[in-house]
Order: sequence, then structure tokens, then C-alpha cells
Amino acid sequence: MKGESLLKEGQHRIGPTKIESYSARLIEPYRPPSKGGNTRAWHRHAFQVDGHLYSFIALGAKKWIYAKDDVEFVWSWDDSGKYRNVDPDTIRTMSKNGEPVVRGERGSKKWRTAPARMPASRREQRD
Repeated sequence: MKGESLLKEGQHRIGPTKIESYSARLIEPYRPPSKGGNTRAWHRHAFQVDGHLYSFIALGAKKWIYAKDDVEFVWSWDDSGKYRNVDPDTIRTMSKNGEPVVRGERGSKKWRTAPARMPASRREQRD
């Protein structure tokens, strides 16, 4: 991310800058804590910089960027030209002391497709 020439066509570089707000929302079917919970489930992470909303999909609800951190990243428009999609691999976070820090749940897993079952037997579900 050092130079602009390394960016692919349609990509834009932001930073270093601070974020205004941050949120993470569950996008996989909910699972109760007794079945493993949502700790490593897929979430949509969204944050705001200079009034513009940027988002990406990653594991877990842990924040990748804190309010006092400086962040730089690469983003591109989606196919409709409406949403700014961040490439999670390009997010570089610096703590308030200027030290590089890695936050959030990095990695991948298969998507959960089946919803959680009711806590009852099949016969009780029919009644």
C-alpha cells in the first residue's frame, strides 16, 4: 500500500485517518450459545470516515479499528456503484502510540446455512 501505482483499476486508498463510528452486524443465521453461539460467525463490519460509509465482511463481532486508531485501507465500489467495499487484507491499523496493531478475528470458515432448530422434539414441534 506504499504507492498508488500498486492499486488495481477501480481501487482507492484512504489513510492514514481516524474513523467516526464503527458497527458490526450478524449476517449468518443466529445460533444460541448452547449450540456454539455467534462468536466466529460472519458479520458485516461498517465504519464511517469523513461522512462516507465503508464496509467489509469478516468473522466475529470484534472491532478491527478503535476510535483513537489511525487506519489506512484500500476500497472499491461494488457493481451497482452504491457501496464502498473495503478489502480486509489491506486494513492497516496503528494504535494511538503509533505502533502497528492487529485487531479483529482474521481467517475464514464455511458459511452457516441452516437456521438453529427449536429446543423441542420433532413431535413437539408439530403440535
